[in-house]
Amino acid sequence: MFRIDGPTAAATLPAPAAVSGTPGYFSDGDPLTSTPPTTVTNDWANMVQEELIGVVVAGGGTPSKTDHTQLLTALQTLFVAAGGGTGVHIGTDQISLPLAGGFVLKAGVGSIAGGTTSRNGTTNFDTAFPTTCWAVVATSQGQTSGGWHPIVMTIDTVGTASFGWNADTANNSVNISGTKSFTWIAIGV
Repeated sequence: MFRIDGPTAAATLPAPAAVSGTPGYFSDGDPLTSTPPTTVTNDWANMVQEELIGVVVAGGGTPSKTDHTQLLTALQTLFVAAGGGTGVHIGTDQISLPLAGGFVLKAGVGSIAGGTTSRNGTTNFDTAFPTTCWAVVATSQGQTSGGWHPIVMTIDTVGTASFGWNADTANNSVNISGTKSFTWIAIGV
């Protein structure tokens, strides 16, 4: 993205003209009805140019005639900044997504070792939340040694880099049989 720099380009941004008509749309015109095509005014062209340059500069770019990816790069940069600056991260068992407004959404899969009616553990986030993790929700269901019983997940502690959990069988007289997986989702800033 680069400002127009031809031999007839104005050295400074001209003051916009007063509104002279009803806002509308471009038209090719119609010679049969003597309707002229829409004339592109310098006010409109300057507005579009400055809006685009503004995005490039806000995204940390310097306008360049030779880089035709600046607008996309700036939008990606600004989107990530709005999502807490963490960027999209996809790990082997976790994903982290920046969201508008500075929010970060994380999701993943963990595992519960079998053998007892209750297990405690800590799950580390692949990338820490920039400021704070507000909430984590986890769920699991799996076969226990006494048949099919739900595994109840509770979250004990929540930090920017990890969360602690407890997995209990719904029927405390049976053990968790084998390693079970659980899914979780977390949100923060």
